[in-house]
Amino acid sequence: MAYSVPGVLSRLLAEREPSRREEVWAEFVAAHTKLILYVARKRGGDHDAIMDRYTAVLDGLRQDDFRRLRTYVADGRSEFSTWLVVVAQRICLDQRRHQYGRSRPMAGDQTNHDEEWAARRRLVDLLSAEVNLSSVADNGTANAEDAIRLADLYHALQAALGLLEPQDRLLIKLRFEDDLSMPEIARSLQFPTRFHAYRRLTHVLGDLRHALEDSGVRDAIA
Repeated sequence: MAYSVPGVLSRLLAEREPSRREEVWAEFVAAHTKLILYVARKRGGDHDAIMDRYTAVLDGLRQDDFRRLRTYVADGRSEFSTWLVVVAQRICLDQRRHQYGRSRPMAGDQTNHDEEWAARRRLVDLLSAEVNLSSVADNGTANAEDAIRLADLYHALQAALGLLEPQDRLLIKLRFEDDLSMPEIARSLQFPTRFHAYRRLTHVLGDLRHALEDSGVRDAIA
């Protein structure tokens, strides 16, 4: 079965004449403003904060000759609206980090590394890992054996995530990296109810567990 890119998006990316491209861009914005505003409002704040996020999303979508929009692939695995919600959420997160600042690591600074591990820790906790991932932020208190086991588990998890379908990877990202609630995820990924989203998450976590076991890390799984 063939899938197609939404018409207004296809015309926007194909248009080369500047004035005409602006017209098509206006059509695209009009078609998706409600959805983008929905994402902007979900992070709270007053009207100005919401509009700042809305503007950031539009700027992010236009950036580098619509680079983000050009990455969309109509493969039938997710609707464009679902994909756009996820992209808009990422831009809002980037805008927040830029607005409030995010410390860049100096030599020996583990801030960004620890943030990345914290997201994975929530996931591994649900997979009942015995390794204590909080030791990563403990600046050398873990012994060498624990560090090796931790690194092996992390890389095995990365490989297992790579085996998931794109929609399931989005589900994992929204839950464990963006820390969205299940009702928010259900709306973003267009599940009929949050219970459908919970059911799918449980199934995906089971797949991850089996993938980790198949990779030889049974001793790290309770």
